Amino acid sequence: MRSFVGFGAICLAAPLVQAISLDVNSTQTLTTAAQTVASRVLDLYSSNSTTIGLFGEPYYWWESGLAWDTLIRYWALTGDASNNAIVGESLMWQVGSKLEYMPVNQTKGEGNDDQAAWALAAMTAAEYGFPMPSGSDDNITWVQLAENVFNDQVGRWDDSSCGGGLSWQIFTFNNGYDYKNAMSNGNFVQLAARLGLYTGNATYTDWARKATQWSLDTGLIANTSTGNPGAVYDGFSTTTNCSALNHLQWTAGAGTYLSGAAYASNDSSTLFWNSAVFALLINANSTFAPNGTLIEVACEMNDNCSTDQLAFKGILIRGLAAVRDLTYDNNLTHGANATAPQSPAGSVHGLVNGILQTSAKGAATACSGGGSGTDCGSSWTSGSYDGSSGLGQELNALEVILANMPAKAIKNVNSTAAVSSGNGTSSSSGGGGSNNSSTGTSPASTSSSSAVPKTSTNEAAGRLLSTTGLLVSLAAAAAMFL
Repeated sequence: MRSFVGFGAICLAAPLVQAISLDVNSTQTLTTAAQTVASRVLDLYSSNSTTIGLFGEPYYWWESGLAWDTLIRYWALTGDASNNAIVGESLMWQVGSKLEYMPVNQTKGEGNDDQAAWALAAMTAAEYGFPMPSGSDDNITWVQLAENVFNDQVGRWDDSSCGGGLSWQIFTFNNGYDYKNAMSNGNFVQLAARLGLYTGNATYTDWARKATQWSLDTGLIANTSTGNPGAVYDGFSTTTNCSALNHLQWTAGAGTYLSGAAYASNDSSTLFWNSAVFALLINANSTFAPNGTLIEVACEMNDNCSTDQLAFKGILIRGLAAVRDLTYDNNLTHGANATAPQSPAGSVHGLVNGILQTSAKGAATACSGGGSGTDCGSSWTSGSYDGSSGLGQELNALEVILANMPAKAIKNVNSTAAVSSGNGTSSSSGGGGSNNSSTGTSPASTSSSSAVPKTSTNEAAGRLLSTTGLLVSLAAAAAMFL
């Protein structure tokens, strides 16, 4: 019998209001807003689910994993544990007999990106110390589940076409097996980078770099030679030896690679990873937040986003927050080209916080629909509810609210709080000030296995990474992307 412990408590504690009141500088209003949206997520689960852990149609399996991932982050940042029994039960119910997130009810149609979505939720659970559900095998850990999925996917790395990479689908009989896409490979990069930081095992970070380098070599991540450096494209078919790119850009693809690069940069602070963070961030800013608020450019303008696509923005929000919380800050400059006079343009963390704050304000105004008066819409630029509601819309709104809350240090295998936020803010219960500083301090680590950035050399002399007039002085970007 499915447990719904905690949901009723939230509903009773948070009476219905019209629209969501939000002050991005107030931890209290952020917490209250997050609680309102989280209760809506659980409401969708309780009213629609027929299988433990799944939200039911029209939501595919991967999105349920994404939802539990977001709710773990909700618990970590707000301290509200009333949903933990449901979340833990769901993550374990879908794990499968081999503890690799390949349950019988999903295996035939499961993709690599789908499997990784659940592994990333398990990774979030490990990083925040989320409790294992009551009755679980004492020998099972969250990081073990994530490692099992990683090992599965390493075994599927396919050098026989396009020089490597993961196919979208796991099995040859599924449509999409001959397609290598950003979500499958970006999720693999992110999972590997996070495992590397958590465990201190260089094998994981080596794979993260290998997969990122393959993405660059094939043009899945663009560089100067291919144009539009830092852009993450949807994918390509192996039937054309990956020569014909689908140039659609999605927030989810950009977001998962950005998260991976941020974690890896915190781990080693090499020029390769620092370059990747900058290039991916600057392109994401110009592509998905041209006016400061996040949009899903490939479908939102025409109001034709699919159910999956309506859940994508939250993945980029996670990536942006990871850049702010796990990497050094750096100054930005404006200029027409690499030789033009330049002027200060704030900092990287300031740029990220600007996007997150503006988007959160837009999301709050969009969360004003439905019978509750707080159902969240998909567009954050219209200034009102757009009539679109569903799980993805709620998850996006919850992620952007959480991204404005004080960060919490994540754990690693050797420490209870090994890796703190890049802006020096850490809270175990959502208390304290808001994450709104535009300057930062270095990421911290108490684990001997996690290399901490020793110096910030990204503003050394070198060519400039330019995207629509915004210039980042980054010597490493010249080496990899220019």
